Amino acid sequence: MRLLTTVAEQTDAKTLGDALYSDGVVTTIKETRDGAFAVWVHDEDQMEQARAFLDGFDPSVSRFSDMARKARAQRRQEAKADDQLRARTQKIRRQIEAKQNMRIGSVTAGLIVICVVVFFLTGMGKNMEVVRLFTFTPLVPVRGGLAFGDVSAIWTGQPWRLVTPMFLHFGFMHIFFNMWWLKDLGTAIERVFSSRYLLGFVLVTAVFSHVLEYAISGPTTFGGMSGVVYGLFAFVWIRGRLDPSFPYRMPQQLVTFMLIWLGLGFTGWVGPIANWVHTGGLMVGALWGVISSGYLGRKLRR
Repeated sequence: MRLLTTVAEQTDAKTLGDALYSDGVVTTIKETRDGAFAVWVHDEDQMEQARAFLDGFDPSVSRFSDMARKARAQRRQEAKADDQLRARTQKIRRQIEAKQNMRIGSVTAGLIVICVVVFFLTGMGKNMEVVRLFTFTPLVPVRGGLAFGDVSAIWTGQPWRLVTPMFLHFGFMHIFFNMWWLKDLGTAIERVFSSRYLLGFVLVTAVFSHVLEYAISGPTTFGGMSGVVYGLFAFVWIRGRLDPSFPYRMPQQLVTFMLIWLGLGFTGWVGPIANWVHTGGLMVGALWGVISSGYLGRKLRR
């Protein structure tokens, strides 16, 4: 900006500034230390035009007053147009954010699709000829049915059994609630971190919880995404408590419900449940939440 002139009266300075604006020259009015008002031209290339205008300027002449009124009206229209544009931009941004919030993460969606496909391929978990392809412990044909085979098959050619039990579901309620939780919690992790991060978390949680279930309960036909769901739940819960920058918080009522449900599973009142899968998932998620939050490092630095 360059100084065009200094005017004693604020009214005259505003009239000059507005009239110049009507003539295509943008200015700024600033009060000086001695109480006068300086008129600054924004674009130095317009200084000659502004000086020529100033030479013929007289605030008492109606032509300049009319130009100033038109300039003020033009500014009001431009301000209104800017407000409308800003409102439209904010509306579009909110719509985009709403769509993003509704969009399921890619890994989350992939896991849901696999679970649903397996659910129907296995006849809702009743077709054991298909179910046995996904179980942790192999089921081998024997006279009159199927029997548990040697779990060492996992290490000798069937490593997929470490994770495939999470795709098995037995009944509509089983798959419905697991997929509902997976949709919300899985997508939350994908938004904050990445799809690769979620995939790594799911695989680690599934392997640990399945191995823990087998180690404690022995060969059983267990399945479901609930171990992973408990892992995601525990991660969001603990990370939200220990990391102020983490954008999600688990409501205390929900935490209480999930822990009570976990405990009820061990009583046998709610039917056959792979309780150690749930517990294993909870352990992985809680530990992952503590480590990733940086809480331990902050404690050690104190």
